Amino acid sequence: MPNTRASLETFLQPFSEKNEGTLDYHGLHGFLTALTICPTDLTEHERNESVFDQKVDLPAEQAKELNRLIQEVQTTIDRGFNDEEEGFSLSCEAELEDHDDDALANWCTGFMVAHFLNEDAWFISNEQEVCELLLPIMLASGLFDDEQEFKDIRKNEELVEDMCSQIPEVLMELYLVFNAPEEKKPFKPKRR
Repeated sequence: MPNTRASLETFLQPFSEKNEGTLDYHGLHGFLTALTICPTDLTEHERNESVFDQKVDLPAEQAKELNRLIQEVQTTIDRGFNDEEEGFSLSCEAELEDHDDDALANWCTGFMVAHFLNEDAWFISNEQEVCELLLPIMLASGLFDDEQEFKDIRKNEELVEDMCSQIPEVLMELYLVFNAPEEKKPFKPKRR
């Protein structure tokens, strides 16, 4: 997949130079991960508008190439969630040690962009669990830094590092919440 990454980075660069809201490779990977966990029906135009943070009319050849690259990344993401040996990994796995790193923040921002496209679907069932699982991603994205709860968490650097390091496990749990057959979901007794 290194060639896919390089191709996508080359593809996205001219757009990000014109509009800083365009997702970079890590942001796109986060975006596609969220769509893999909780699929949302998006047209190609809607997806592209989210990725590029604006309406974009790509020439047919470019659109075809982008679709091919995105399909490759999404297939790899889905495979990662279903591969017990290798497992899922973030596009910025190496940067997890540094919770202030732009790559992790961009990845989490891309994830949240996709989350916001169909927020209600994330909370149809298991709302409390999903909220708790999303917290580390929300924190690392930096999108909620103005909210008091996140300001308080940011005061404790050890807690922030711990939460950010849990993101891969959190993603696996989210994937299972939305994609595991009922009989395979871990049994959780109902709280009274």
